[in-house]
Amino acid sequence: MRIIPVSNYPLKASYASFEAAIEGAKGNALQPKARTDTEKLAGTRVVDAYWSDTEFAIRFSNEKFLHIWAIPGEVGWDVVGDAPMANAADVQRVGAEPVVHRWATPVVDDVKDCSALVSKRRGAEFQQLFVNEMGLLVYCRRKLIWRFAAVRRQDLDQPILSVSECD
Repeated sequence: MRIIPVSNYPLKASYASFEAAIEGAKGNALQPKARTDTEKLAGTRVVDAYWSDTEFAIRFSNEKFLHIWAIPGEVGWDVVGDAPMANAADVQRVGAEPVVHRWATPVVDDVKDCSALVSKRRGAEFQQLFVNEMGLLVYCRRKLIWRFAAVRRQDLDQPILSVSECD
């Protein structure tokens, strides 16, 4: 497995309580875009996905793609009609080997298996997009939340995506 040294970008905001964090997320400046893009994907199912260290493209049953990319300290995304990410050399698909994100303090190896995350969601009904200080959350019915966050790749000092699931 490839090992990528990573660290977090500083959070733009922190909250004293869980309730305050929810209110902060509801007021996130990108929340209107998340609602608009949710409407574009309403009634669809996840068909497939492909990815690189810095980008992710999820194909839905309406032939639209959710294109997600890492920006320093945040995640960008758009719903597009054409397949994004033209650099085929960097693209990985279901069946690709996991990568390890190695956190320095304390040293922790976090296995990132995008192949398994995509496989679990093939055919799942899309519900909504939500954004918070950590990144973009993709909700699919009866699945854990798919979380996309930007982390700093230390050896290249560039943003990459950390893709995981949470409840």
